[in-house]
Amino acid sequence: MFENSMWLIVVAGGPLLLAILIAYALLTWRHRGPAERRESDRATERLYREGKDRPGGGS
Repeated sequence: MFENSMWLIVVAGGPLLLAILIAYALLTWRHRGPAERRESDRATERLYREGKDRPGGGS
């Protein structure tokens, strides 16, 4: 009896859990707007410049 219920949990529960996790990820994932992308690019460039200014940093 335990084997049958365990099999049901694995076969039905696994895909159900996966579907819930995918739905959660899709609902919480958001797109960045143009202003956020520009700010992110500026910050990335600033970090690269700071790395090159340090001794032994950057090429």
